[in-house]
Amino acid sequence: MSATIVAEPNVSSIVIIDSQGERIAARYFTDDLKTLHAQQQFEKSLLSKALKCSSQSESDILLFDGHIAVFREGKDVYLFVTGDQNENEIILVEVLNALYNAYASLLPGGSLDRHTMLEKLDIVLLALDEIVDSGVILEIEPSAIVNRVGMRGADAAPAPAGMMPLQAQTPQQALLSLKEQMTRAFKSTGGGFSGSG
Repeated sequence: MSATIVAEPNVSSIVIIDSQGERIAARYFTDDLKTLHAQQQFEKSLLSKALKCSSQSESDILLFDGHIAVFREGKDVYLFVTGDQNENEIILVEVLNALYNAYASLLPGGSLDRHTMLEKLDIVLLALDEIVDSGVILEIEPSAIVNRVGMRGADAAPAPAGMMPLQAQTPQQALLSLKEQMTRAFKSTGGGFSGSG
């Protein structure tokens, strides 16, 4: 018998653009779109094709130029996940839906709009990094992405709930903040502590 090698699914790019075609965030994982000019032309093509589809379904699939692109529309933004023409579009849709749902949980008011995404660009980029790395899919569970972004963002950025810096908090606010952080950490570990003994 001969063994069949199954390639792991890969993402070629994740692109978030507004309804005018301006980039909000993007990650490219292929060599054919290395230059900024090539990326901008690709993004214009994506938006042009998406505007022609303009259906109200959760996600749509586009085939063009040797790529499969799946997309979802926010208020005034489009999220695209692309893969090679031989990639499984169901897997790409799962990545797209995970990203969309994670943003809906992470962004204030669940608002996927240009202003909010640019205002919270750190969260947008962290979520991109948590879902795909170098084209390899790391996670497709939105709650796991939200938890990881929350853990990584806690060191560098204010908490999504708009918490004040520790120095500006009253003792009661600081204790409440600590309690919330410990509760999140406890829940993310499955409700238990690991250790010897």
